[in-house]
Amino acid sequence: MKIVVAQRIAAAMACFGMLIQPALAGAPIVESAPAVADIALSNGGVFVGKVVTAQGAPLAKVAVSLQQAGNEVAKTTTDAEGVFAVQGLRGGLYQVVSEGGVVSYRLWAENTAPPAANQSALIVTGGDVVNGQYCPPMAPCPPTPSKGAGVLGWMREHPLLVAAGVATAIAVPLALADDDDPAS
Repeated sequence: MKIVVAQRIAAAMACFGMLIQPALAGAPIVESAPAVADIALSNGGVFVGKVVTAQGAPLAKVAVSLQQAGNEVAKTTTDAEGVFAVQGLRGGLYQVVSEGGVVSYRLWAENTAPPAANQSALIVTGGDVVNGQYCPPMAPCPPTPSKGAGVLGWMREHPLLVAAGVATAIAVPLALADDDDPAS
């Protein structure tokens, strides 16, 4: 009788462990493609933009390159206010390369842009997001989760406890099965 109860408890714990694992697993990381902004070209195919820092300060005398399909179409520099202009462009997908990286824009010819299209581009450089954690001076920061967070991550971080649990799971049913009263 005791062995049947132990087997049922072990089966229930195994089912619980299998059911709870997806709930403890982290959400999958989905990398999305950067959004492409729509820009309406003005008369003569003029593309106007401004290059600023993450704090909003304009960047003067910064080189700006327009590329289409990996080929440089135009090159210019910003003025004292961080503004640049390139003329003679046609509609299409362009990459604007500046000090801070690459930004993609869909340029629309005059009178063909959708209503939500902007009239100029704003390029923010050095805007990498850095996630940080503040810990008081005398208190340690909690450890960051490992790459394999969740139940399996915990098991990887505590191998001795896992081994002890497995040994207990094997020994207890064997001990209960061997604990029968002798026949008289």
